[in-house]
Amino acid sequence: MEDFRNISNHDRIQLEIVSACRDLGIEAVQEHCGKGWRADVFVPNNDKPIAFEIQLSPQTLKRTLERQSKYIRDGIIGCWFFENPVSKLNEERPDLPLFYVEDTTGSNLQVNLGDRRKVDLHTFLKYFISNSIQFKPFAITKKKQIVNLVFYEMECWKCHALNHLFYVDGPFHSACNAKIKPEEALWESNSIEYRPEIIELAQQFIESRKDLNLKLGEIKKRYSKTVESSYTSFGCYNCDSIFGDWFVMEAKIDLMYGPNELTHKQEIELKDSFKLPIPHWCFPDSNQYCG
Repeated sequence: MEDFRNISNHDRIQLEIVSACRDLGIEAVQEHCGKGWRADVFVPNNDKPIAFEIQLSPQTLKRTLERQSKYIRDGIIGCWFFENPVSKLNEERPDLPLFYVEDTTGSNLQVNLGDRRKVDLHTFLKYFISNSIQFKPFAITKKKQIVNLVFYEMECWKCHALNHLFYVDGPFHSACNAKIKPEEALWESNSIEYRPEIIELAQQFIESRKDLNLKLGEIKKRYSKTVESSYTSFGCYNCDSIFGDWFVMEAKIDLMYGPNELTHKQEIELKDSFKLPIPHWCFPDSNQYCG
């Protein structure tokens, strides 16, 4: 890699793009002009030409889209690098590959992909030019997840037996490290706690820690007089009375803002993936792209 010290960030990014193209054995043309546009670096020999724009001074979203439309018109991928957030750009877009570059305390520039990851600019460029960073409208859970169960007490409203319920604390992650909150995800059940692999994890922990004397009733469909229908629910281990979703959620919310006294964390493999509509440029550690 080049020594890019003592030059402006604009020039550093520009030279990094040229260096990444050289590593890939493809042509890169600096300050290339087209019909109504001028790219800081133009890559003509890719499967689809790429025009890199380094926009470190403020520019509105409207103006950026106006300039981007010229690249789209000419069948070119316009890829933008900004230093500061663009006002009114609330989510990532398929028609606007736009990324934020940070100057780290070391000698390297980094691309900030939000809460997903930060990656060295040179590495990012090589993957982007090679079409290994792709836009996806959904974030999808990877198969293996670290799950943290939080157990809590609930007294049965009918027989007053002391039961133990649990909830899943924290988000799941996609292969590109997007955070997927189970309560917001698109899947067929209405609670992540009712998934078979989560129930199995809770039961295994209870069985392995008999010294804690945890009492978990069967998770199954029960009839609710309140809603006049049956649904999957927690229930009393002693009398099998239903613990309604509203009361369970209320107890869970109270616990989420306090200390968790009894937890169990373990890696599991999900039987089925679930997804959340998170439009993003997907850059996974493997080839497991989101959908």
